[in-house]
Amino acid sequence: MAHPVLLDQLLRERTAALLQSATDYRRYARHLSSRLHRLRKTLKVRRRVPAKARKSTSAVPADTLTSKYKTHVPSAPELNTDKRFAGILLLAAERAWAHAMESKATMENNAAGAPERKRHILSRLEKARKYAAALQSILLDDNMSVTSFTDYEKLQVVTYVSVIMATGDLESRNYEKAVASFAVAYTGLSGLVLNFSTTDASDDDNDMADLYRDLLSSTVEPALKFSAIQVDSSSRSVAVLALARKYLPTSPVDKLVSSVAKDETKAKELLSGKSEAVEALSTMPTIRWRSHTAQLRDASVAAAILAARTADDTLLSDVLSPSGDAAKNLSSRDKALRFDPALLAWQDAVDAVHDAIAEVTNSSIDGAQERIQELYIVSTYANYNLISRRIARDNVLASQLRSTLNKKQKKESTPRSAVSKSVAGNVRAITGIYDSILQSISQIVELPGVAADEALSNALSSLQKYYTSLRLGIAAAGYPQASVDASIYWKKAVDEINDVDEIALNLDLDDTEDDYNTKILFTVDVPGTRKLLTSGAATSQSYSEQAKISEEAILEAQRNKGSQPFVIDTLTSAAMWIDQQTGKTKVVDMERLVDLESMARLTPVPAKPVFFDTAFNFIGYEDGIEKEATASAAAAANASSEPETPTAAQPEEKKAGWFWRR
Repeated sequence: MAHPVLLDQLLRERTAALLQSATDYRRYARHLSSRLHRLRKTLKVRRRVPAKARKSTSAVPADTLTSKYKTHVPSAPELNTDKRFAGILLLAAERAWAHAMESKATMENNAAGAPERKRHILSRLEKARKYAAALQSILLDDNMSVTSFTDYEKLQVVTYVSVIMATGDLESRNYEKAVASFAVAYTGLSGLVLNFSTTDASDDDNDMADLYRDLLSSTVEPALKFSAIQVDSSSRSVAVLALARKYLPTSPVDKLVSSVAKDETKAKELLSGKSEAVEALSTMPTIRWRSHTAQLRDASVAAAILAARTADDTLLSDVLSPSGDAAKNLSSRDKALRFDPALLAWQDAVDAVHDAIAEVTNSSIDGAQERIQELYIVSTYANYNLISRRIARDNVLASQLRSTLNKKQKKESTPRSAVSKSVAGNVRAITGIYDSILQSISQIVELPGVAADEALSNALSSLQKYYTSLRLGIAAAGYPQASVDASIYWKKAVDEINDVDEIALNLDLDDTEDDYNTKILFTVDVPGTRKLLTSGAATSQSYSEQAKISEEAILEAQRNKGSQPFVIDTLTSAAMWIDQQTGKTKVVDMERLVDLESMARLTPVPAKPVFFDTAFNFIGYEDGIEKEATASAAAAANASSEPETPTAAQPEEKKAGWFWRR
């Protein structure tokens, strides 16, 4: 059996149509008309109604009874045979909704004829409601016995009808009915999302759940909150889930949600109206930051702060105060990654407070100024925690890079004439991290209420000087140790660390929460850093002095070039190394090693090369060659005059010498 046109397909088509302007809605309505025409043709549904049949009663909308054409209302046997019959009513309802949204978009851009357009919008929305409600009445009527539709498909129809009804009630400013319809829509959409709350959900299921969540967060939740506030101004501080349960009318949506939900725990929260936000508001009614106390009136803000504190507990046990061996052996990269959940949680808390401030500012409720002041305290508290965790994470990253930089610098114990590319890259990375830390501290200083806190302001000022000194010390490592730039940076770093007020960093605290934040932000090693920077400055100064002395000696050697004695004449004399007049070290003039003019008058001394020792026995000299030649000629003459007589073979004469005995 083919899949029917229900809420899931309509949401996909809305997303694909990119509905933003009146033209988009008009094009979308034409697309729906084409789909409706093809569906009618496929199902062989006749639109033209005879005149006699128009006077008969039917479940269709009243305005279609007097029309020459009417929308076909499927019967229970037709729906049991083919689910696609449901698409006839839903496509017609969606087309009417698209026409209404087209008129609304046109009216927003052109106010001419606003009353007529307003009536047209309400008429189209009412028509859409009647079409969708006709299908809902058939599916939920036990006497009809429609058994082909599952509870998930029925929940889609109920949710779609409630969204259309709520939209019409909101346009007509009937807020009592609107808040009830939006409560049904909120419960239905939440149940549809819970239908996909499984670990083995496919990608299509996850995409569909995202579409439901988008409709829930972008349309239903804000409209439900707005309608509830219009009905009762005290609903401003109530969570959306609690509002949905408060204004939910008698509806089959609860039964359908219980049937389709895969997550029983969240389904119970949804149907009971007791969520984490409501419990958080009762668990944490107030917060305290420094000497200020603020009451939490918004459930979403309380839930966000409670979730952030829970993430902080995990961060404290894993990174800041590790207890197990596995936590203590974490690498710097893993420690930095452990900060992400806490940072995201505190960012959500900051966003929730920002939304609450904007909502109260734009409202006209009594005591708005007092609530805004409380929300600003909560905002400072949330931002202070967020920035403190960010600085702690940056410190972990900087410590990892600094250890790598120290290893590279130990390999280069001599003063460098130029900085290697790897060292320069590490210096740039660490400098960027310290720039981020200084920027974060500046953001804390600009938070509301910080400037009036003298103790905290002084502590933050000292903290800025501390990180500025670290940044200058790292910047000095990016220059050759003997350079003037390195000496200047080291001197500035020492001056900054000497200006740090260690007493100001020890804040007087009377609250556990503040003590925890101070441990993250103000736990710095000022004496150790001062010792490190002072040592680096002294090392750079010594290298600089050595380079200066060498440069002066080279300049003096260039001035006295040609007047120094030859090196070969002063090898055993101290005059070669120290100037007797100034007492300064002299540089050897490599161009005056020996006196070449005097060397030209010397005659070379013959010397036997080393290879003569090995070849001495096999070299024939001239006098020996002549004697051997005379003896061989005489022997040849005697042999020619005497007849040959057989003689016994004489043994071959062996050559003497160490070479032949090998």
